Amino acid sequence: MPKRNSTCVAEFLFEGFSSFGWQHRLGFFVVFLTLYLLTLSGNAVILTIIRLDRHLHTPMYFFLSMLSISETCYTVAIIPCMPSGLLNPHQTISLQGCATQLFFYLTFGINNCFLLTAMGYDRYMAICNPLRYSAIMGKGACIQLASGSLGIGLSMAIVQVTSVFGLPFFSWNLSMKTENHTGVREFIFQGFTSFHEHKLTLFVVFLTLYLLTLSGNVIIVTIISIDRRLHTPMYFFLTVLSTSETLYTLVIVPRMLSSLVGLSQPISLAGCATQMFFFITLAINNCFLLTAMGYDRYVAICNPLRYMTIMNKRVCAQLVWGACSIGVLVATVQTSSVFRLPFCYRKVAHYFCDIRPVMKLSCVNTTIHDIINFLVSSLVIVVPMVLVFISYILIISTILKIASAEGRKKAFATCVSHLTVVIVHYGCASIAYLKPKSENMRDQDQLISVTYTVFTPLLNPVVYTLRNKEVKDALCRAIGKKLLA
Repeated sequence: MPKRNSTCVAEFLFEGFSSFGWQHRLGFFVVFLTLYLLTLSGNAVILTIIRLDRHLHTPMYFFLSMLSISETCYTVAIIPCMPSGLLNPHQTISLQGCATQLFFYLTFGINNCFLLTAMGYDRYMAICNPLRYSAIMGKGACIQLASGSLGIGLSMAIVQVTSVFGLPFFSWNLSMKTENHTGVREFIFQGFTSFHEHKLTLFVVFLTLYLLTLSGNVIIVTIISIDRRLHTPMYFFLTVLSTSETLYTLVIVPRMLSSLVGLSQPISLAGCATQMFFFITLAINNCFLLTAMGYDRYVAICNPLRYMTIMNKRVCAQLVWGACSIGVLVATVQTSSVFRLPFCYRKVAHYFCDIRPVMKLSCVNTTIHDIINFLVSSLVIVVPMVLVFISYILIISTILKIASAEGRKKAFATCVSHLTVVIVHYGCASIAYLKPKSENMRDQDQLISVTYTVFTPLLNPVVYTLRNKEVKDALCRAIGKKLLA
């Protein structure tokens, strides 16, 4: 079945309050119109008073002004259509008009949520830290919080609207029952079918690498946990990265190994969505954890006297939580976007549920989804990669200023392991997700995927164990204690 744009509907019809009689609709019209006019005039009064009265030129009233503007735009996006619908039921709206309304509704709805959060933070600072309130809540901070709220609203609205309106819309008779029109209930992985003669060899190699990865990460986490000398921010991030890499391989490799020995079973849509969700979450989490580790090295070398103050437990926990939150958020949006598509094909040209191979199974044109996927991939790969390399430019410039050769060597030695992992990790991710789509290069794409799903997770424990003197010393101390015991 060729992929095509199956959108048969050119406009939508609002049912609105059609189930109410005209007397009730007329009453609703008067009530809603009155409330709408009161909302507009009330917000206009608030904005005018705050602007005219200099005593109200404070962060709290700045946020209130932003909230009033946002609330006004929010109601303008929705309410005018509603009263007109009360007088004239079953009004139509074009797909473009519906998409525009949904976009502004989401943008200002989400913006309002985060503005209220900013106002809560403002009240917290005013009451809990009054002496530093003016310094903390300066004009720059207030503008950043307001801009951040609007930026989040715009980003989420763009993703969700393009996701929704990338779907096909069909017009069904009223007598038809609503049903799931996705014909495919499960997928089959093609895996390494083109390497049929070498499957056993690949199984042995991948199983060996997988066991080495698991054991290596377990050793790292154990050594860091039991040796108090390694209870520093750098090794805290390394522990979290090792845990994340272990979970990352557990999501993908076992099913890949079973497919190589002919034990692979079909995977349900729910199972595929689950695998994709955890794969995206952990992959993005790893990218931002490496960024956090780069920032840690930057502070350690460029600002050593304040290192322990800046990189305290709270900051480290916040960086890890932020990395994980970004992964979960992006995974939720991308997975839900992909699995809203109707699927007409079952065979996934891959060995796990990656985004591109699954989208190729859709019955509809996925150009919009491909663009969104590329933009998201660019952000979650390029942004942290650029931040890491900026950190290392600053680090190298600081190292070069160190007078003694021994000091330069020691400073650079603390960064070599992390820099090696960063180059390989981001290199593989960039090749896999930022290169143009390839229709006839499935084997090459799979080999690239093997690099970042099998080899890269192994690189982390190998590099940090063999090239890191502190970890090797801790391992020797742990083995020595065990032999003495």
